[in-house]
Amino acid sequence: MTVCVVRPYLSADSAACVAILALAGRDAFSGVADHAAFLAATQGEDIFVAERDGVLAGFAAVYTGATPEYFLHHLYVHPAHSRKGIGAQLLAAVVARYGPRLSLKTQLRNDGARRFYARAGWVEDDTDCGVDAVGAWIRVRCQAPQD
Repeated sequence: MTVCVVRPYLSADSAACVAILALAGRDAFSGVADHAAFLAATQGEDIFVAERDGVLAGFAAVYTGATPEYFLHHLYVHPAHSRKGIGAQLLAAVVARYGPRLSLKTQLRNDGARRFYARAGWVEDDTDCGVDAVGAWIRVRCQAPQD
């Protein structure tokens, strides 16, 4: 596993985050091509970045609105840095920050994401699913650590 530093987003991270979202998130967010579009896609969200050897390798964004549950809206790793544990480190940092009240939605056809979250102990909620502009999705919920 490649060790990275997870830290809060800075405005200087914008170009790298736009590139990551354009490459890794193209199926869900194909229209993100510039700073303004990235900010619109993450409006009202807490953003964290994963940095490895001074290079931004991924980011996560959590919606923390007025609901009792937090929503992990984005977690993307640049394809050049995938399969190195960076996504797992981003996810662990988000869980450490927001606890077990996190959930997310993933496309049913996104087998890679579904396996990733299952390996991290997240559980699919087949009572909370639907269809959006991208296709069929399912809610995935963080599970509280067992003592």
